[in-house]
Amino acid sequence: MPEGHRVVQAVDHDEACHRVYTDAWGAHAHRWNLASLKAQRLAEAEAWWMSPPCQPYTVRGRRRDLDDPRAESLVHVLDLVRARRPDVVALENVPGFERTRAHRLVRTVLDDEGYGVHEQLLCPSELGVPMRRPRFYLVAQRGAVPAPPATEAVPRRPLRPFLDPEPDPSLWASDDLVARYGPRLAVVDPSDPEALAHVFTGAYGTSPVYAGSWLATSTGPRLFSPGEILRLLGFGDAVSVAGLSRKKAYKVVGNSLSVDAVRHVLSGIRAR
Repeated sequence: MPEGHRVVQAVDHDEACHRVYTDAWGAHAHRWNLASLKAQRLAEAEAWWMSPPCQPYTVRGRRRDLDDPRAESLVHVLDLVRARRPDVVALENVPGFERTRAHRLVRTVLDDEGYGVHEQLLCPSELGVPMRRPRFYLVAQRGAVPAPPATEAVPRRPLRPFLDPEPDPSLWASDDLVARYGPRLAVVDPSDPEALAHVFTGAYGTSPVYAGSWLATSTGPRLFSPGEILRLLGFGDAVSVAGLSRKKAYKVVGNSLSVDAVRHVLSGIRAR
């Protein structure tokens, strides 16, 4: 957020996400169903950030768009935008969202309510983070078009400083898994200065392929730990998923977002 701003309310219906957020940042988080949230329960806020479920739009899903029940929360929040008209509305989702009916509905609401809009695709790797996580971002401001954030070539940071000094031995791939999936595992070498981890999804740790990178070690490939992924996402060690099962921890971090990318896209908000 711009300098001088603070978060006054956070809403998520998932129990684990709510607990992780509350443990890190305090009691302004609420576990509410966004699909039925009443406008009067919302705190007064100048800016709203939305990360609606991506499953209705992702290429790995059925792509039911607004016909997917998981899109109901976005549709309802847009009704709340009409009712409350915050100064800034921002949204993040998977690439391809910009070609959906949901996107057209978002733009219709924002255009009707007098918002100027800036949209872009951005990957944290463009900001020097050694991780690919391309996402679609939209930032809208009432009465003004947000300025495109300044872009410049940023040297890529090495991967190794993001890693645990003493990783959990249970992260290593079994011989059976390596024998079965071997060449299909997306393995990155932390000693390579150009190493780039690929998108971590909520299925990481359950699906050996297409859910995120593995890490090369002298004794074979291993999973990234939830803490390592949180560092790559820009949370540092401020957020902990201790107490969650590993499967749930991976789901929480895999459904999160890049702090570096969010900070970058919000830097285009025009001061009032």
